[in-house]
Amino acid sequence: MELSNMVSILKQMFKSLSADEQQSFLDSLKNEPKDIKGFESLKQAVIKHNPNPLPDRCNCPHCQSTHVVKNGNRNGVQRFMCKECNRTFTYSTNTIVYKSSKSIEVWKKYCECFLNKFPLRKCASICGINLHTAFNWRHKILDALQNMQSSITLRGIVETDGTYYALSFKGSHEMPRETHKRGHSVSTRGLSKEMVCVPCMVNHSGFSLAKISSLGKPSLNDLGKVIDNRIEKGSVFVTDSFRGYQKVAKDNDLTHIRILKGK
Repeated sequence: MELSNMVSILKQMFKSLSADEQQSFLDSLKNEPKDIKGFESLKQAVIKHNPNPLPDRCNCPHCQSTHVVKNGNRNGVQRFMCKECNRTFTYSTNTIVYKSSKSIEVWKKYCECFLNKFPLRKCASICGINLHTAFNWRHKILDALQNMQSSITLRGIVETDGTYYALSFKGSHEMPRETHKRGHSVSTRGLSKEMVCVPCMVNHSGFSLAKISSLGKPSLNDLGKVIDNRIEKGSVFVTDSFRGYQKVAKDNDLTHIRILKGK
């Protein structure tokens, strides 16, 4: 969506508010919390759940209990024991660096390679790790990012569109169709069942969500499973002309801006 169009939409919406509502909106902008942006913030969010200094005690990652005591050190790492579930843990339990022998600096370097979309062999060379480790780390980060997405709720102006990828059976020993040579396009034109639909949403604070919904063109139920309760009520929902978005916007109490085809 072009910047001029967004400014025009905001002006129209602002003028429709009462004087008190306009002042309340301007006051809320002054107190708007800063969202995570940039490479460094993303690296910190991926590497550990809490980028602040580590507390003297932490909640149990297994049962979330606060009844925790120290349980000695192992290789210089403080261990804890939960008095509720009797399980032990460290600060890195349930994070991607758990039981990793590499330093945080190596992980940060790898995250930069990951964000720059370097191939695995180049990541391994830059970080001084072997290819198998580079492969495992990539999937640890992908899993962590997916878990982070499950807790994100978008707000403000949210732009939504679907992207499509050819259905791939790479690594599968049982093929439901004839194999395609590398670089071969799908055999059916248009949005057929050979295409994977991934609805994507992003707001102007830089947060985004993307999740596989269906094969081919998504149904209303497919969109609902991805979008429902993931956008804060009252937000501006900007979409293309696909009719399914109208029902989703109504069900989630969103202000819907529909961009007509060809615009």
